[in-house]
Amino acid sequence: MLRTLTALILVFSLTACSVMPSGPSVLVLPGAGKCFDLFHNDDRMCRKFVLSQLGATQQKPTSHDKAQQDYDIAYMQCMYSQGHQIPVPGGLIYDSQEEEYLPPPPPNMPVPP
Repeated sequence: MLRTLTALILVFSLTACSVMPSGPSVLVLPGAGKCFDLFHNDDRMCRKFVLSQLGATQQKPTSHDKAQQDYDIAYMQCMYSQGHQIPVPGGLIYDSQEEEYLPPPPPNMPVPP
């Protein structure tokens, strides 16, 4: 019983240290005029690039969420640089004016009834 418990604790402690994501968690679409084969090749190249970049950093991520965020950002940058599309959520598109701009009425205009 004690041996099984010790083995389980060892397994769980080793998996807790493993924070490297297995892949991106973001959507990337093929660029205009890019075939699926090219997209697939770029995807594989960017995944390898990101793993090499994250593995080369001296500072290890403190959590799985932080590691996933770092992975996703580097992956999107790589895929975008290859000409692919990164969808942007509607909440990130800012409208410069919330209401339609209406110019002031001309001077000496009568007040509406």
